[in-house]
Amino acid sequence: MVRRIALLLSATLVLATGCGVSEDEVVQLKEGESLSDTPYCGSIGCADPLRFCAELFLEFGRSPPLCVVDNICDRLECAKAGRRCAVFDGFPGQVKCIEGNGQ
Repeated sequence: MVRRIALLLSATLVLATGCGVSEDEVVQLKEGESLSDTPYCGSIGCADPLRFCAELFLEFGRSPPLCVVDNICDRLECAKAGRRCAVFDGFPGQVKCIEGNGQ
């Protein structure tokens, strides 16, 4: 019985976290930008105190947790017009597009 409950909880967790990214939330790199210099987060966050751990909402889904800087939105743009990039706190945080004027 305990095994079935654990399996059910695991399946529920996969379904809850496995949801794709809404096309309204998609961020993409601006022309000439790269994330190749962006380290992954460790289990306790980022080694560099000037960076924080966040997932980027990309076209193919959420990125693995990355150590990004506060101005990460300067390197990103929204895939959909009329939206703007925003950073949400949490662990990991979220970087995605929200309603706005795109500025």
